[in-house]
Amino acid sequence: MLYEVLIGRLQNLINRKPAQAELCRIVGISPSAMANRQNRNSDFSDSEIEKINNAFNINLYSQEVNAFETVEKVTIDYYPDVFGSCGNGAFALSETKERITIPKKAFFANFSPVKKYSVVTAHGNSMEPLIYDNDKVIVEHYEGGQIIDNKPYIFCYQDEIYIKRLAKNVNQLVIMPENKIYDIIKLTKEEMNDINIIGQIVGLIRDLR
Repeated sequence: MLYEVLIGRLQNLINRKPAQAELCRIVGISPSAMANRQNRNSDFSDSEIEKINNAFNINLYSQEVNAFETVEKVTIDYYPDVFGSCGNGAFALSETKERITIPKKAFFANFSPVKKYSVVTAHGNSMEPLIYDNDKVIVEHYEGGQIIDNKPYIFCYQDEIYIKRLAKNVNQLVIMPENKIYDIIKLTKEEMNDINIIGQIVGLIRDLR
């Protein structure tokens, strides 16, 4: 892993820029060798990365990006007036949208440049502690295919929008809140026809400033 890549990922994971002296002590090289590595943007070995992971209790490889990715931030659509309910349902008030830039670390999984994403606001407490009231959630738009069991989805049911975990059996769809004070709902095969899946929740933002 190149010096600049490692420093960028480490800074994201520990929320500060590590001092060179600190890295020298962890990796076991001299300050001059570390400075030379910085100037040349040289690689850290796997064993050195393991030492850094252990020292900070992190996983630098958790932020691996695919070959199509070149930046650590992405710009996607934000719908400020569309609300996904984590409770008793909320109507889609508007389709007015704006473009916002968000960090890739807000995604639960790796960002894919070939998929479509948007951001909406969650209302209610039925998905706590995973999603809180007024959290901004990142939606990977649904393009058909199998529902991934127990993953959180945003969907429309009887003209209202909800955010819940879903699991699909042969003849029913199970709608599961995160908050245990809410009941699990099971829809029959016929009732499933009223479900329109908008997308899977694949990220979370608690501050858009």
